[in-house]
Amino acid sequence: AEVNYAYRTAYLSFCNQYSSILSSIGFDTKKPLDEQKCTISEEFDTWDDYFKNAAKQNLVQVTALCDAAKKAGITLDEDDQHEVDEQFSYIELSAKQYKYSSVSKYLQAVYGNGVTKKVARHMLELSQLASKYSQQQYDSYTYTDEQIAENYAENKNSYDVFNYQYYLVQAATEETTGADGSTSTATTDATMAAAKATADKIAAANTSSIEEEVDKAVWSCKTANVPATTAADGKTTTPSVTVNTNAKGSSVSSAPYAEWLYSAERTANNVTVVEQENTGYYVVLFQSRDDNSYHTVSARHILIKAADSDNDGTYSDDDKQKAKASIDDVYERWMQSDQTEDDFAQLANSFSQDSGSNTKGGLYEHIYKGQMVQEFNDFCFDPARKPGDVDIVFNESDSYCGYHLVYFVGQGERYCDYLADQALRSADFEKW
Repeated sequence: AEVNYAYRTAYLSFCNQYSSILSSIGFDTKKPLDEQKCTISEEFDTWDDYFKNAAKQNLVQVTALCDAAKKAGITLDEDDQHEVDEQFSYIELSAKQYKYSSVSKYLQAVYGNGVTKKVARHMLELSQLASKYSQQQYDSYTYTDEQIAENYAENKNSYDVFNYQYYLVQAATEETTGADGSTSTATTDATMAAAKATADKIAAANTSSIEEEVDKAVWSCKTANVPATTAADGKTTTPSVTVNTNAKGSSVSSAPYAEWLYSAERTANNVTVVEQENTGYYVVLFQSRDDNSYHTVSARHILIKAADSDNDGTYSDDDKQKAKASIDDVYERWMQSDQTEDDFAQLANSFSQDSGSNTKGGLYEHIYKGQMVQEFNDFCFDPARKPGDVDIVFNESDSYCGYHLVYFVGQGERYCDYLADQALRSADFEKW
């Protein structure tokens, strides 16, 4: 039963994480797993083998951690049991949503033979204890300021944040016929040279405009400088520049222009042309580089989402007004309390619809710039912000629409120090 539970947990987690690419990797959820070849690892013949191994590894690791926790005298406390209760309540809710006559029948259908309520709770408790012990170990490492500074300096190209823009001038391809009569298309020396000439022209034009209007940090990649392309169906594509804002250096490492971007010699509005082998040439504009020396912040929030009442993908004024009325009600409860941080945390646990924080008093720590939605970010990183400040901010994006009641807890450590500390900690924990 425990193996079945671990196997299905690994399977469900995999399907959830990679739902958008399952078909492209040849994974069919409607066919038996032992009849499908595993396409992501040569170590396993079938997907069934893959998930059996994942289950075994999880069981071995959880068992080892729980044994070590017991030897260290670490057990689940009241808060831990509450967390297990919350997780089990999701199972009960799912059984009801999928119209199973009992939780037991739902568990058997989802996790396999032998998985009863007792087994499921036992597995949740083991996972909770293993996580608790792991977290205590992870938190136990300490580092000096010198070690943290040294780590950041050694990895600054990965940690630093870059603002830059680029345009790829793609070289045309030509069809060639091989000795066996087969045909293929590829760039040629001539088409690559033509792409290079276009890229140089764009770079020169933009360098000129930058020199003339340096204060505006001009990057005018106009149709006059970047030719529009016309497809076989006659449709014309207007060229566009890719803008990268607050991009971590680690995300750039594989780009052909990475070394140029990382260079300490880079200054605002530098432009270069870099070859992408067998593809074309990048025209890249450097804007700025940030060393993350600002302070992170901590904040608590209560989220009330607007409901898309007619399921058309948009939120009506009435939808928004209902959400606003709800957040105003929560705010009134806050005003009638002693207005302590603990009071706010209790309200967050009771009313917030943010599943990532509504069991933790709405708390987010080590918040860095750009992590949260723009309105939340602007509130937290306002230079005038003081501990204890509370306000309502509204956000509407592709993912959701709603109101946040935010409580500013205060500043934390510098983000650069936090990044280096976490890297050192993760490395030591992985060895452990």
